[in-house]
Amino acid sequence: MAQTVVSESAFNDAMGAILTFTVLGVALGAGEFSVGDALIDLLKQSLLGIFIGGSLGYLAAFFIAHEKFNFLAEFAPVVALMAVIGAYMGADGMHASGFMAVFVFGIVLGNQESLGFKLTEREGDELEGFVLTTALIMRMFIFILLGTQVNFGLMSLYLFGGIAVVIVFMLVARPLTVFLCAMPDRRAKWSFKEMLFMCWTRETGVIPGALAGMLVGMKAPGAQIIASVTFIAILMTILIQATTTKWLAGKLGLLVKE
Repeated sequence: MAQTVVSESAFNDAMGAILTFTVLGVALGAGEFSVGDALIDLLKQSLLGIFIGGSLGYLAAFFIAHEKFNFLAEFAPVVALMAVIGAYMGADGMHASGFMAVFVFGIVLGNQESLGFKLTEREGDELEGFVLTTALIMRMFIFILLGTQVNFGLMSLYLFGGIAVVIVFMLVARPLTVFLCAMPDRRAKWSFKEMLFMCWTRETGVIPGALAGMLVGMKAPGAQIIASVTFIAILMTILIQATTTKWLAGKLGLLVKE
C-alpha cells in the first residue's frame, strides 16, 4: 500500500511538472495553444525522459552492482548523485522532462535486483542511507525556499478561496480520481477500505512546492498567487491528512503489525 501511494505520487509529480511548463509556455506567449501539439509534446517529453532516466539507471546499476563489472560499487552514493544530475540536465538539454528522467532513474536503480544486479548488504545500506538523508535535506530546502517566496498579504487575500480549492481537491477530485483508476484494476483487487485510504493519504507535495518556487523565480504571470495557494494546500494536507493517516489506517483495519 505504501509503495502504491509513493509510486502514484511520483508519477503525478513527473506528469504535473511537464503539464506545468507546457501551460507556462502558452501563458508566456511561446505559441498558440493546440490540444494536438500539447499531447505530442507531452508524449515526447515523457518518453524521452523515460528513456534517458532508464538508460542512466541501468548503467549506474551495472557499474555498481554487476557481478564482474561493479568497480564503482564503493562509490555508489557518488554515482547515484552524479547520475541524477546527469539525468535531469541531459533530459532538460534535450527538451524532455528532467523530472520524469530522474524519477525513472530512481525506479531502475531501486529495482536493480530485478535486472539481475545486487549490491552487498553493506553497500546497499550505505546507498539507501545516502538517498534517504539527501532526500530529507532537499525536501527541507524546497519548503524553506517556498516559504521565503510566500507573500502573506496575498495569502490572506486568497485564504478562503485557496481553502475552498484545496477542500475540493481533497474531498472531490482525489477520491473521484482514485475510484475511477482503482476500481477497473481487477488484478490488484483493491478493497473498498484500501481505496478509501488512498483517497485520504498522500505524499508531502514537495514537487508542487518546487514548481511554485520556480514559477516565482521566473516571474511567471500569477506566480505569487500560485505560490500562496500552493502553500495553503501544503499546510492543509500536512496538518489534516498527514496527521490522521495512521489513525485512519487503524480505523479501516489496514495497519500491519510488525
